[in-house]
Amino acid sequence: MSPSGITPLNLLPSDPPPRNLDSSASFRTDTRPATQTEEGQSRIDTTPESASSSSELKKRNLAELRWAMIRGSRLSKPDTPKDTSIAVKTKLVSTPTKPRNTPDHDPENKEPKVEVTRRFSISSNLKRQDPPTKRLKSLFVKGQRTDATVSPEDILSARNLDGELGRFTLRHDSSYRYAWDLLIMAMILLDVILTPLSLGFNLTPSFMDGLNILGTILFVIDFIVHLFSSYTDERGDLISGPKKTTMHYLLSGWAIPDFLSWFPFEVFAESSKGRVLSFTKIFRLAKVSQIARKFNSAKKAGILRFILLLGIVLTVVHLLACYWSWVADGWRSHLEENTFVPQSLFDEYALCWSLVVGCLNASPPAMYTTVEEISVACFMLVGNILQASVFGSVAVLISSFDEDEAAYNKKLISTSERCRFLGISDELTKRIRGYYENLWRETKSVSSDADTFINELSPALICEVKFQLYRDMIKQIPFLSSKTLAPAVIEMLILHLRTVIYMQDDVLIRKGEFGDWMGFIGSKGSVGVLDPNTGTRKIIRILRKGDYFGEMALLQRAKRSTTAVALTWVQIHVLCRNDLDNVKEQYPTQTEILEREINKYMQSKVRYK
Repeated sequence: MSPSGITPLNLLPSDPPPRNLDSSASFRTDTRPATQTEEGQSRIDTTPESASSSSELKKRNLAELRWAMIRGSRLSKPDTPKDTSIAVKTKLVSTPTKPRNTPDHDPENKEPKVEVTRRFSISSNLKRQDPPTKRLKSLFVKGQRTDATVSPEDILSARNLDGELGRFTLRHDSSYRYAWDLLIMAMILLDVILTPLSLGFNLTPSFMDGLNILGTILFVIDFIVHLFSSYTDERGDLISGPKKTTMHYLLSGWAIPDFLSWFPFEVFAESSKGRVLSFTKIFRLAKVSQIARKFNSAKKAGILRFILLLGIVLTVVHLLACYWSWVADGWRSHLEENTFVPQSLFDEYALCWSLVVGCLNASPPAMYTTVEEISVACFMLVGNILQASVFGSVAVLISSFDEDEAAYNKKLISTSERCRFLGISDELTKRIRGYYENLWRETKSVSSDADTFINELSPALICEVKFQLYRDMIKQIPFLSSKTLAPAVIEMLILHLRTVIYMQDDVLIRKGEFGDWMGFIGSKGSVGVLDPNTGTRKIIRILRKGDYFGEMALLQRAKRSTTAVALTWVQIHVLCRNDLDNVKEQYPTQTEILEREINKYMQSKVRYK
């Protein structure tokens, strides 16, 4: 019986229609699935088809309801099968006043017309899983990739950096291209040294012509190599193909100096104008832009930036010394009046070099022509700029060396003052200072958060760095190294690890306290496990890099069974119980596997004891 006191109505196709129904009404019953039948739900819809009075309708409805209750009590005795996939819809239609010749209304047959419709089975609905659970289980379906790690090689493959190159295209980051760039840079350095010497001091060795020809050939080939070298766009996609690479190089701004470095200006110069002919060689120095391009992509910090600046100063002094020898005709004619008279090319170059350095430091030489005066004035301006650059770079370099140490000394002073203000004892203050001293000695930092550097990185880099640092350490744990456990679970546990630093003689865990974390020993330090059966301080085991402790209390949610102390300055990578529970909630399909591995591990520990 239903809560309303009405027995559910279930009609079979063989049941005859009620004989006391009026011919002007039709009775419709829709049998629902078994779920509604068990709950006692039924629906009786009575629709009048004639314009009879309301009292007659009430009488007919009452008669129909009485008949339905009688039939329902008879049919509800046998239990309805719970697993049914066919729902029967029965229409009982009485003979109308004017019969109609339709398939559902046969004037000669007043038996009810039965309509059988297919519906979803109840059993199939009960077996259907919720979308979230199904979605989580699909992560570990056989045949799908369960490893959530994305390696740099996968990223390069996704960016199409390892794709096939177009025809007539040279890969820009290949080993052959690097070797070629080194050869070109060596040729550029020779040009930077020899070309100004040949212009300023009329240096014409026998190998100079051959070197010029070789340099021109190499620079032409290098220009062609740049035209057909691939490149990566701002999205990191590899771009190849002669049309695209050529257009990119010509519009990059480096094509003009590279073109000037090999263009044969000597062919278009008249042989009578020897000085103009020699001046065209200065365009060979335009290739120096390639050196600037290479160093521009390097990290210019600290000592590297200072070395780069020193190289720029020496190059500028060399170029100005050669320029002074080329334009200072008046000064050259009075060389015999000086106390030092150069006897060789090297002596003359050294004299010009020293005079230029003096000009840069506001100590000009004797000047006899207007060109010399203008040149010396320009030398002084350039010297002021170079001096400011050198002094600033040296100051930054020295301050960078002392910056961290100054912060360390400031931290020690502030720590001592704070301890004195709080009234901390001298012995404890000494231990606090020792903490920062050891922290500075081991990490060159005064930050107590060992994960500060890692947390400053992007989320992708944090995952990759932590996975590389802690992967081998996690694999040593039996209940986390199972092959059946999904790699995504291992990676989530690795991401939850955080680093804590302990000083010597610090107590890590105490016997009798509730444990909510386990620790892994990092790259440095050692931990001693005390004998739990004696009251004396006796070390029964020493843990070192890669070892772990505290896992039993974490897994069993029990008290600690022993005490562990730090024997030296040590880094501990901590996994908390909340993090483990969060991983279980995120991967419910892997929880059973993880629990099984944990039970195996705890049973093995019990047998070992």
